[in-house]
Amino acid sequence: MSRAKLATAAGFALATMCGAALAQVPEGRVYSFHSGAQGGCPNLDWHVVAQGNKLEGMIAWNNMKSMAHATGTVNPTAKSFEMTAKEVGGEGRTATITGSVRSDGWLLANIKGPNVNCKDVAVQWFVPAPNQ
Repeated sequence: MSRAKLATAAGFALATMCGAALAQVPEGRVYSFHSGAQGGCPNLDWHVVAQGNKLEGMIAWNNMKSMAHATGTVNPTAKSFEMTAKEVGGEGRTATITGSVRSDGWLLANIKGPNVNCKDVAVQWFVPAPNQ
């Protein structure tokens, strides 16, 4: 499957989750994306699996040399999500991630933990299909 088709399929799934139907996320759906450095926040690589309304995966930074195991939930009614990320190895720090899922293909995340306070980190989680 081409990258564009895969992104469109992922976008459709999340749009359905956050749309009027308020359907649950399909079981085992994988979402992988990258958020560039923004403000005082580093580049982040996200790999999250959705199981119903539960989220589990990893978030990496420092060119994927540092990682955190992340778990949480998505609330399709409120179009929001929350996760707890626990650093693997390193200092074992914990961060809280909260945010909103927008229907335009972007989500906004707030990350708060020791030595990190990132607000409104914009992540493109799907690319809308072109209008025809």
